[in-house]
Amino acid sequence: MKRLFSNSEYPPAGIRWAATAVFIFFVTAIPFTVSAEDEVPTILITGSNASHGLAFAEEYAALGWHVIATCRTPAKADRLNALAEKFPNVIVEELDIVDVDEINALVEKYKGKPIDVLMNNAAINSFRFGPNFFGKIDYEWFEQILKVNIIGQLQVSEAFLKNVAASKQKKIISMTSTGGSIGELEIPIAPAYRASKAGLNMAMRAYALHLKRKGIIVGIIAPGTVDTADYMNAEDPSTVPRNYRNMMKMGRLAPRTAIDDMIALIDRLTIEDSGVYYEWTGRGIAW
Repeated sequence: MKRLFSNSEYPPAGIRWAATAVFIFFVTAIPFTVSAEDEVPTILITGSNASHGLAFAEEYAALGWHVIATCRTPAKADRLNALAEKFPNVIVEELDIVDVDEINALVEKYKGKPIDVLMNNAAINSFRFGPNFFGKIDYEWFEQILKVNIIGQLQVSEAFLKNVAASKQKKIISMTSTGGSIGELEIPIAPAYRASKAGLNMAMRAYALHLKRKGIIVGIIAPGTVDTADYMNAEDPSTVPRNYRNMMKMGRLAPRTAIDDMIALIDRLTIEDSGVYYEWTGRGIAW
């Protein structure tokens, strides 16, 4: 992480000496706990109650960061609440990223609080409604997916912009998907999900260009599906959900260590990386 006093003949020397002595006394007597606290970075994570979001909250908590972990229904987020009980540096907050009133309320609560990393993790993934083939598209779901995955992430990013700008790291990170790549598309399934992630990529790429002159870094990262539940080591393979079994067979399930790899990637992002589309491995993805 990256990191204020003209000479005059007045007041007289004796008074200046006394004032200096008092100043030295207070400076040496005041403990530096406040400045030390300011050195601890803060991350706000949306969708922290499960999967990637929970894993990120766990890892950042262990690293000693202040973690503002948000989810739509904190009362039902048992694992997240247990994490907050274990780590006093974790605070659980309610936030639905498409509820403007909830967004504004949380922004007001943290007014003036620097947020080093704003992680836009909350999203609707394709597993919630199946692959959604052409000819069988649920257009109500399509509209909701676009609203959450694009509009929700962008409005949270704009709402907390002052908090991010006031921090030292100044990073807005959006979790996207390799499924949002037009250049790498091979299988014509999940059109709603893919369209939402492609739209998110464009929105955040444009936002990155808008914020670059302010020194704010916008990261666009495709995490893949991470094995946060350790299905790869399940004693009974039959207990593993079918979609995860299929991903393991295809070699498309990323290990739990992918979370640490993404934390390292986020840490080394510079302004030159702003708006670049990365896979969790650090590979640049074709738009």
